Amino acid sequence: MKLASDVTEVLDIDLHHTHVITFEDTQLCETFIQSFLSYLQKKPQKDEHYAHFITDGYETINVQKFHPIILNCGDRNILGQKVIEDQVLNHFENQIIYDEKTNKIFNEFEESLNIFKQSLGIYDDYYHVEIHDNVIKLKKLLKLLGYEFHYDLRDLDETRKRKAFIDLMRKKEKEEILVVLYPESYLGIKEIEDFLTMIKMYQLTTLVFTNHPSVIMSGDHAFLCKSNKTCHDLNLIKEELKLFMPEEMITSKMVHLIAYHEFIGDNLLELGQYFKFINQYE
Repeated sequence: MKLASDVTEVLDIDLHHTHVITFEDTQLCETFIQSFLSYLQKKPQKDEHYAHFITDGYETINVQKFHPIILNCGDRNILGQKVIEDQVLNHFENQIIYDEKTNKIFNEFEESLNIFKQSLGIYDDYYHVEIHDNVIKLKKLLKLLGYEFHYDLRDLDETRKRKAFIDLMRKKEKEEILVVLYPESYLGIKEIEDFLTMIKMYQLTTLVFTNHPSVIMSGDHAFLCKSNKTCHDLNLIKEELKLFMPEEMITSKMVHLIAYHEFIGDNLLELGQYFKFINQYE
């Protein structure tokens, strides 16, 4: 599968891997993210820009095939979003319908409620007032009952909030696409590593948008998108590293580290001591 856009070259996407995407130009980054989210959320494009999945044969993939999980890490109240309420109520509704024990309890409740409604009334020789006999809509009933998380969300750290968000948003009937926007928000360096380790455990097709070097180095794949719409050549870096060290010593983290420093224009001579140290242990 590939990801095509008018603001960058075509990106190769491996299913169930983590892909980190960063941009040199802010405007291109915003355009890419907006176009891609519009595609995933089935919204009409407002301009000529686009970003969508395509097959290896370069045919657009129908978005109906996917279930997007869009985690905006800049939102401190991710569990208060309306989409979470909808997912929780959907889960309870499915539990009532498909769980045998819960379904039996609900049927008994419905019978008792009907008996209760029939017992209510105002009767006069000239008029009657009774409870309207209508079918209970599950979602409306569940919304009326409300729900609560049993732990104070203020006491949950950001990583656990994000885990709860992903868990509640999952829908395994379709190919799940996890989109993570700026995971470094509100996290320290150690927490960033813990969060990235956590999302990899889901083994979902994941796209992470970031500017943080720790995130870039930790992805399975990294795309460093330039202003000229090309991406930094990580394969070239790997081939050059083979000239200085055994291939088995070359890690994706090492390649991403060099690519990042080249991408932002750092002097790579400053990394020379790092590789000299590594070569001592060949």
